[in-house]
Amino acid sequence: MQLTRGTLTTGMLLFGLYAMGQDTSKINLDDIEISFMGSYYEQDGNHSAVTGGTGTEQLTNVAPSVAIVIPLDTMNTLTVDAAVDFYSSASSDNINNPFLLSNHVSSASAHDSRAYGTVGYKHKNSITGVTWGGFIGASNEYDVSSVSGGMSILKESKDHNRSISAKASYYYDNWSLIYPTELRNGDVQHLNTDIRQSLNLSITGSTVINTRMNMALTADLISQQGLLSTPYHRVYFADSPEVKVEQLPSSRLKTPIGLRFNYHATDFMLVKTFYRYYMDNWGMTGHTIKVELPLKLSQAFRVYPFYRYSTQTAVDYFAPYAQHTSDATYFTSDYDISALSSEKIGFGFSYEPLYGIGRMKASKGTAALFKSIDFRYATYSRSDGLTANVFSIGLKFNITGRKK
Repeated sequence: MQLTRGTLTTGMLLFGLYAMGQDTSKINLDDIEISFMGSYYEQDGNHSAVTGGTGTEQLTNVAPSVAIVIPLDTMNTLTVDAAVDFYSSASSDNINNPFLLSNHVSSASAHDSRAYGTVGYKHKNSITGVTWGGFIGASNEYDVSSVSGGMSILKESKDHNRSISAKASYYYDNWSLIYPTELRNGDVQHLNTDIRQSLNLSITGSTVINTRMNMALTADLISQQGLLSTPYHRVYFADSPEVKVEQLPSSRLKTPIGLRFNYHATDFMLVKTFYRYYMDNWGMTGHTIKVELPLKLSQAFRVYPFYRYSTQTAVDYFAPYAQHTSDATYFTSDYDISALSSEKIGFGFSYEPLYGIGRMKASKGTAALFKSIDFRYATYSRSDGLTANVFSIGLKFNITGRKK
């Protein structure tokens, strides 16, 4: 499943032109929405799990994507999403570096890509207030391929002020067990499966409190089974010169609970807040707080500064470089699951005039409307020294005037 930016763009435009040509009767259809997005992410740090909790974490990622929402009629909607990640990771390149010293890890960056896509369907009954749907998806990169699927159902009150929804999704990941160079012989302790299965269940209840306030509560249950270790993560020990592959339990249960609260402080400012509590059976607990302040500067122009703070405890099996004991059953030096705190701060702006930015006529009365542009920037820092920056841009187009 190898896609390129040109393939995605050409394919989506051809799909849009096909849809515009389906004008065979006089029933008006809702607009097709096509969103093109692109992001650039860069990070650096000195705690790579590939080299046992020390060494470069330098990484860059460029990710173009496209999302299409296609109303089939007044009740049924089809969605198509596709994206490619092009990344360069210095730490991944050290999988094949047999000359590892804790104070000198240097090599050229490894380059690869990941392609993924989903197709979804929703059916909405405006009389009963029930919307149900499902999706299927797939992804592929150099060491793992995945398939996924899911279902959802939502029930709204008659006045649309309250709703409750439930979602279920399943992911099946098939890994290529790529071990570090010096650990590829049969005498070392390797992993006993190459399959990971994940089942995610989510329930959300939302309500409009009054004309200025609304809130939603979400409870999730995430169960993972199979390969939860990463085969190319090295672990070093305090009491032995031996190097081993990261070993973690073959099951994990996560139970995050989130609360969203929005307050329309004025006609031009919205206060959006979010809190999440996280707990799992590996011993990790965590808290996340996020605040976003969308500001309406004019009818078309909006800005939205945001801030997020997170903190977490370490899983029971974490220890830094060369601090594990060799008789332990489970061990990891992956700082992503260590005790740490993080901050993310940034801003975005969007430009969406009432009648769009531009319009191009097409065949049979349809038109392509350049609807909006959105830009976002954020900087991220963690207490273990990892820092990152991310830039993203989005362009939204509508195909109008369709009939069926």
